Amino acid sequence: MADNDGALYSIRAVSQATGLTVETLRAWERRYGIIEPKRDPSGHRIYTACDVSRLRRLRESTDRGHPISKIAHLSDEDLISLLSDRDSDSGMAARAFVQRILCAVEKYRSDECDAAIAMAFALLPAVDVVRDVLSPVLRETGERWHRGEFTVAQERLLSSAVRRLVSGLLNTFSGLAQGETVVFATVSGEQHELGILMHAALAASRSLRTLYLGPDLPASEIADLARRSNAAAVAISLVMPDEINLSLQQLAVLRDALPPETEIWIGGAASCYVDPAQFPAGSIHMAKRSDFEHRVDLLASRGR
Repeated sequence: MADNDGALYSIRAVSQATGLTVETLRAWERRYGIIEPKRDPSGHRIYTACDVSRLRRLRESTDRGHPISKIAHLSDEDLISLLSDRDSDSGMAARAFVQRILCAVEKYRSDECDAAIAMAFALLPAVDVVRDVLSPVLRETGERWHRGEFTVAQERLLSSAVRRLVSGLLNTFSGLAQGETVVFATVSGEQHELGILMHAALAASRSLRTLYLGPDLPASEIADLARRSNAAAVAISLVMPDEINLSLQQLAVLRDALPPETEIWIGGAASCYVDPAQFPAGSIHMAKRSDFEHRVDLLASRGR
């Protein structure tokens, strides 16, 4: 695939990436001039990654009740601002869910914890639940455990609930996915799986075929499955700083065993302690969650 800023996509790929039909794309261009796609030598429309991002913002805005005739002229900055107005309401809802889940954990109520997480997924976009509900509640629970305010049993109650609910979500989305394949795993020595599991579910929600292998796998076995499934990328989470040297060795093994065109996505808290130059060639370091979301969008935009 070409560099992010130089990648070009067909109208069908853009339709799949944005959720807009080909007919809608053509109508919006003709009536409102929302973008001006380039043309390939055959005269077919071709779109940039920036075009895809703008179209997704326009579609999301219309989904929220804004007529396309009223927003087609808005700049990208204005669209972001328009969407952020609702984000404040979404943020309030997310914080309420965080408190509800923590309250359930405090009372050792597994059923209430499950219900709160399930309700969050029902009312908020999956990416918002992972970013604004589950990540903060897991972090707060860990901090309370370190301070002696939560027991190991309470921490396990929450992690089990998250694993159970997110696994169910992943299975649901995976049954509908038709896009490129991405393998999600952690290498030998990495025991933490909730982060990589949640990101696997997010990728599946964007119609990517997601193969989730769980934690602590030899790099050679991860690569074997990736080759057999013709995966476009392998996503690896690094969480444990004490295991970083072993993880870098495993990443080198993974790179050698994969086809050169297969991307390696590297994220997780411990990855930020590593100089990106130490990662194997062809690796993409996802230092921010937005890096992951952008990469998933680009991969989802590929023509089938």
